[in-house]
Amino acid sequence: MLHDTIFREYDIRGIVGTQLLIDQTYSLACAIAYFLKQQKPTLRTIAIGMDGRTHSPALKEQVCAAFLDSGIDVIFLGICPTPIMYFSQHMLPVDAGIMITASHNPAAYNGIKIMVDRKKVFGSNIQQIKKLYQAKAHIKTATKGNYRQHDIIDIYIAWLKEQFLDLVGYNPAVVLDCGNGATGTVIPRLLQAMNWQIPVLCQEVDGTYPNHEADPTVDCNVQDMRVYLQQNPEMKLGIGFDGDGDRMGAILSDGYLVPGDVLIAVFARSMAHAWQDRSVVFDIKASSNVQQFVEQCGMKVQVSASGHAHIKGCMQQHNAILGGELSCHFFFYDRYFGFDDGIYAMMRLIEIIKANPRAIEEVMQLLPPLLSTPEIRIPCADDVKRQVVTEVQDHFGKNTQAALTLIDGVRATLPYGTGLIRASNTQPAICLRFEAATKENLQRIKNDFLGILKTFIDEKQLIDYFAE
Repeated sequence: MLHDTIFREYDIRGIVGTQLLIDQTYSLACAIAYFLKQQKPTLRTIAIGMDGRTHSPALKEQVCAAFLDSGIDVIFLGICPTPIMYFSQHMLPVDAGIMITASHNPAAYNGIKIMVDRKKVFGSNIQQIKKLYQAKAHIKTATKGNYRQHDIIDIYIAWLKEQFLDLVGYNPAVVLDCGNGATGTVIPRLLQAMNWQIPVLCQEVDGTYPNHEADPTVDCNVQDMRVYLQQNPEMKLGIGFDGDGDRMGAILSDGYLVPGDVLIAVFARSMAHAWQDRSVVFDIKASSNVQQFVEQCGMKVQVSASGHAHIKGCMQQHNAILGGELSCHFFFYDRYFGFDDGIYAMMRLIEIIKANPRAIEEVMQLLPPLLSTPEIRIPCADDVKRQVVTEVQDHFGKNTQAALTLIDGVRATLPYGTGLIRASNTQPAICLRFEAATKENLQRIKNDFLGILKTFIDEKQLIDYFAE
């Protein structure tokens, strides 16, 4: 049987061979097909894509077979980024979509993202699929579905080119890093269509990720771009993508890795004139000074739990024009469909840089002064991580000076600083971030959390994360 922990908040994801078993994927996909038919009885056709992980082809075979045996037609999109599957929901006659991917997770992981009626399946619905799988649910039909392949990447590139005609022939001083992820199927063709002559690192799709993990929000994963920028001073910016291409990170010419919330502020500033008084959604991890800056630009700020489904739900609730996360998911309803797409976000950022080469630096200089850490991700077992968060909540709940926000995990604001802790929904880890006005107070709020965490995690493992 599949391991219970793979049924996560936003998708189904785990280590192949121990948690996610290939020989059980057919039964899992039968349960997904059953669930989707419950949600949409008229469902007839599904688009399926996969990333470049070594086990994705084997999983794809099982998933496609299950849907065909369930009487559902399959359009296979090939190896592609997750946003290509999202894009297919708007461009092809399909009712649902599946992406075989584990996003930014290491090479041993794989998983399944699910959509129906252009909405992502998450939360309690993932748990419902787990129950259907355990009950061996499947659609009984004598009529098999039809299978065909469709390369939609050229349609996607043509659509992007039409949206960014002013950038055709413009040669941005940018180096890209595909991280050996699925964006390698798109970026070379996009550059050719845009007539751009710019360097691309790690563009070969390789599910073993031989150069570095495909997560551009982690400092060590942008080191190749950092070295390239140092050796080529004419280059002004590096842009990297995660494994399935729904995230984009940026690094400045001096090697500084730009936080995702700062990039949201850059996007918001460029849109503020056209969209005064419209909302921008940040996740709970965003720094308060970035939110304050966006409000100063004349836009409203809404704070959401982390995770693409929560961000999109909050955006729809508040009719927001832009949303994003510290982890560099960006969602545009301005000139786009509202799903997270790292390649589209790259195009918007290059458009901004063309108009103002110092746009990112200017936003950073205009931010109200505040010291913030990057997101800190500490390994923590799935059966322990939520217990840790509960302990932090209990601790600060007894502190009369602490103001708690419980949208997602615990955000504790004290007179000298703010600390956030939440359980990761994508891997066995806890996520933290801290901010304060001074270096001393930043260390003080970090020490508050360290005192609690060392009860659960070896202090020797924690010390590097909490050092000054």
